[in-house]
Amino acid sequence: MATTPENALTPEPSADGRGPAPLWVWLLVVVLAALAVYGGYTAMSNYQRYYDAETARKSLAADKDRLEANIADLKQQVDKSNKAKTEAETALKQSRADTKTASDQISDLQGQLGAAQAKIKTLEDAAAASETKAKQATDAKVALEKEVEGLKTRLNEIQTKLDQTMSDLTKAQKQSQSQPAAPQPAEQPQP
Repeated sequence: MATTPENALTPEPSADGRGPAPLWVWLLVVVLAALAVYGGYTAMSNYQRYYDAETARKSLAADKDRLEANIADLKQQVDKSNKAKTEAETALKQSRADTKTASDQISDLQGQLGAAQAKIKTLEDAAAASETKAKQATDAKVALEKEVEGLKTRLNEIQTKLDQTMSDLTKAQKQSQSQPAAPQPAEQPQP
């Protein structure tokens, strides 16, 4: 017998003597097949979601590892920055201390310079006074030398006069010895 659409739903007698399967079995098979297809679709959909979730989890785990590495790097950079900041603050404090020391030394040197300038001024004044005194002494020396020359000249003149007077006296004595002596006036008593 040929199968036509009208007799496709009618059961044919089977060779083993059992009759065709009841309609509810076929419906059950169709429903089970539909459920299997739906289950397969759902399983594939769930597998795809699981695969996507697993891929996302692996990506997130890799991102987490990368972020942890970045955090570790950032912590190291923060530590380095803090260390550099501490070193800079220490250097700044040392620089300030050095600046204060240098400022104190400059003030001390300025005080010493002022004292030295005052000494120089005093010495210059003393040198000027000494120069003035030396000039005065030189002038006095020149004046004294002139006076000595004048005195020598006078002394020579006086010596010449004395020599002449001595010569005259010697002549006079010689003449008086050769002439008799005239009576000398008597001394008069003093009251």
